[in-house]
Amino acid sequence: MKRLFTLLMAFAFFTGVAHAQFLPPVPGIEKDEKGVPKKLDYSIPLTGISDPGILLSHFSQRPLFVFYFSPKCPHCQATFPKYQAILKEYEPRGLQGIAISVGAVKKNDIRMFMDQQNAQIPVFQDENRKFSDLYGTGHVPLMIVVLANGQFIRYTENSAETLDQIKAELNKEFNSAKPKGKK
Repeated sequence: MKRLFTLLMAFAFFTGVAHAQFLPPVPGIEKDEKGVPKKLDYSIPLTGISDPGILLSHFSQRPLFVFYFSPKCPHCQATFPKYQAILKEYEPRGLQGIAISVGAVKKNDIRMFMDQQNAQIPVFQDENRKFSDLYGTGHVPLMIVVLANGQFIRYTENSAETLDQIKAELNKEFNSAKPKGKK
């Protein structure tokens, strides 16, 4: 009986350790090679799809939630409603959102994505691949939480755990922005 108990405990331990290795890592503020937090470059040229006159710089110095996608990607199509739900939850607290499409697609495909997803946010195209070169990971969808100070966190997973991590980070951002003495 004691041997069976020991075997079961060992199995539970190793199964738990193995499972923990597959959980997505909790992303943090992106840093450069010297450990200095990176900031989003708001001068990147993007092509406005929903509003041709809007610039990325319009969103500087505010919390921003970025959805980087490809219009025909099934994972992007499945994740966008979850992105919009988080955005709607935090918009009253000051969060703004934008979507940026990869550059190598037709504008009509982006517009169809916007219509199918009922996108209610500014949508851009990364025609020159400048955004992708600086912030892309080679995979879509990519979600980026940009803090009001310009520092950012990239999320490459689209799991329930990742969505919880994003909400936790947004809660930290908005709770730290409250005036002192207020609850």
